[in-house]
Amino acid sequence: MTDFFKDIGRGKIGEQIFVDDFLNFLKIEYKDVTGCQKYQVIDSDFITGVKTYEIKANYKDNDILIFEDYTNINEGLGKKSLGWVYKTRADLIIFVSVKTRTMIMLPFGNKFKQNYKNIRGKTKLIHNSISCGNGNKWQSAFRKVPFCLLDGYISVYKKL
Repeated sequence: MTDFFKDIGRGKIGEQIFVDDFLNFLKIEYKDVTGCQKYQVIDSDFITGVKTYEIKANYKDNDILIFEDYTNINEGLGKKSLGWVYKTRADLIIFVSVKTRTMIMLPFGNKFKQNYKNIRGKTKLIHNSISCGNGNKWQSAFRKVPFCLLDGYISVYKKL
């Protein structure tokens, strides 16, 4: 089983790397909205004057990105719920490697969202272990998407 609070803690590390190595480094003024329910509903962590960002601390320096299709796929545990790939309204998804601080940036516009339908057909849906937290249980499901299916959509950022 995975632990909700440990997962959140890992995510915070990626968020801090994004702030230190990208926003602060490029002197971009931002607001951290991770604790604001208004932005949690649309799954966004930071806002700037014109953009919203969602940070995913799950990049493993292996040319594969993880896309969560379902927050809960197991109806035996509760209502089926779509994952962040369908819920987020962030303009930019940033996948962060905690190990190397490398960031993979994906502009999350309509063009990519339409292409994700094709990506789904070329990748396997993987069921995660059952998670628990706050007295609830759920089972997420995700896809491992190789960079070759993201050609023209992603860029790599690493502060040297």
